[in-house]
Amino acid sequence: MTKAQLETEQLDRKSIAATPGRWRLVVLSESGTSSHALPAQGTVTLGRGEDADIKLDDASASRRHAMLHLGPEVRLEDLGSSNGTVVRGKPFKKQSIELGAGDSIELGKTIAVLQPDELSDRVRPWTLLSHPQFLEKVAQARAPFAMLRLQVQARAGVAQEVLSKELDGKNDVVASFGPGMFEILAEGRDGAAAKALGEKVSARLVAAGARVRLGHASAPTDGKTAEDLMVACSRPAAAASPGFVVRDDAMAALYRLVDRIAPSNLSVLVLGETGAGKEVLAGEIHKRSKRNGKPFLRLNCAALHEQLLESELFGHVKGAFTGADRNREGLLESANGGTVFLDEIGEISAAVQAKLLRVLEERLVMPVGSNDKRPIDVRFIFATNRDLEAEVARAAFRSDLFFRINGISLVIPPLRERLTEIEPLARAFVAEACAKDQRPVPELSPDALATLRAYPWPGNIRELKSVIDRAVLFASETGLSGEAIAQAIGVKGAGPVAAAPTNLREERDAAEKRAVLEALEKCDGNQTRAAELLGVSRRTLVTRLQQYGMTRSRKK
Repeated sequence: MTKAQLETEQLDRKSIAATPGRWRLVVLSESGTSSHALPAQGTVTLGRGEDADIKLDDASASRRHAMLHLGPEVRLEDLGSSNGTVVRGKPFKKQSIELGAGDSIELGKTIAVLQPDELSDRVRPWTLLSHPQFLEKVAQARAPFAMLRLQVQARAGVAQEVLSKELDGKNDVVASFGPGMFEILAEGRDGAAAKALGEKVSARLVAAGARVRLGHASAPTDGKTAEDLMVACSRPAAAASPGFVVRDDAMAALYRLVDRIAPSNLSVLVLGETGAGKEVLAGEIHKRSKRNGKPFLRLNCAALHEQLLESELFGHVKGAFTGADRNREGLLESANGGTVFLDEIGEISAAVQAKLLRVLEERLVMPVGSNDKRPIDVRFIFATNRDLEAEVARAAFRSDLFFRINGISLVIPPLRERLTEIEPLARAFVAEACAKDQRPVPELSPDALATLRAYPWPGNIRELKSVIDRAVLFASETGLSGEAIAQAIGVKGAGPVAAAPTNLREERDAAEKRAVLEALEKCDGNQTRAAELLGVSRRTLVTRLQQYGMTRSRKK
């Protein structure tokens, strides 16, 4: 017996056959995620009271907050709660509303999502959950103890050898739940000691030629339930993306929601204007999830025509179409175990919508030209700048697919509503642009910051980065001035601004209007092409035209 007790368990998955008319309510609160099977008939109360059928661990929820009425249809009734209830972004009180698959319900700070009860939750691959010592300590939490999660890539036997040498065989328990994947229960260690232990073990593994990802947590600081500790263990293993900034209150609230959503397998629909940071948000969901050691693959659905998009998503077999000279694995198979981010989902054709719906329902993929279906295990994140509910209303997007992809919606505010983030983002982009050309990093002057804050950023963060990339070319030895920023913004449509404007907001509005009008003239009044030329969504362009009092297309 080595110093550390090594345990290995064979994990399997369970599934429950779908029962017509059955539903499941997934509850996401600050204390964690839970899933509740709902009866086919009857009522279920939700609230923080002890007599609630589904108890909400949320001080902002009422004792009897809401009631689900189950039968041929599902209705949600607000029971006169103090803070009201929100469904599909619309608040109501002392009323009832019909629910559909994928509808999210806000009850105080808690979010619940109605889903068809097709599959049971995956058996959690956390071997220590069944260890009596661990369960007893979680329940009592009388003294601090640590949980560490390690993902190790190394030659056979290296991880076991290092763990045996570095851990305390009396107080430390180790479980292996997959190749190179270990969880460690370390008695008597608080958060600082957990971090120190993890860094020590990681350093020894790296010295032995291994690659390591580490997460750590301690009880009771990071939670008193096994699920809380495992989620906390997973999160530190992923660093934030370069340029990752959260200063705005609305964005901070959004990322708190991301923390609650990420550990689940819910499909997520990210909404926001072009360039607002939808892909960054999707990446953060993946990094904070239990899938963060697996692939995160992206695809822009608008960039490919129908046949090529099908091939990219589902793969193809040799001879499926002209040029298919070999079998090719699709994106959904390549990402097995990880996350797939499908951007511009509102642009896919009706045929691809039907095939994607079938994949979401069956979790099976059939390559183009093949009759064989292959199982996949991926978490889906979708994004669009379109109003999908409006697209469903005009029959341009399938309603059943919309409910499938909209497990829960996250809306990213435009940059013009996140003024506190403009300065840190701009400074990060200045440093990045200068590093590429090995230039000294100029200081942003007060008038440069004022110019940046006053501009409406129709292209959001993507446009901000482009402006900064141009502005550093105009920077002087004394720093980056407001004039340099104005020149960079002016380059976009109306030509450089020769001098610093006396009325910054009026000059900005005039420059933006000139850019819009010139783009429309170049595109012969075609608003879609003009929006592409400007780097904004068509919806943003139409909004600008309405602000200018121009409701008709401008043609030569």
